[in-house]
Amino acid sequence: IRRRTQEVLGYRPCLWQIRVVEAILRHDKDIIAIAAMGSGKTLTFWMPLLF
Repeated sequence: IRRRTQEVLGYRPCLWQIRVVEAILRHDKDIIAIAAMGSGKTLTFWMPLLF
């Protein structure tokens, strides 16, 4: 996830972002992300489209 995101978007995701994307891709949980403004929440929910 980290490598693909960095290749396509030029951004190295944080560990919390990778964990959220993994959960989204597993389709096993509803996801609520609480993080500071500007921390990449929107990007995190777009990242699964790369896979």
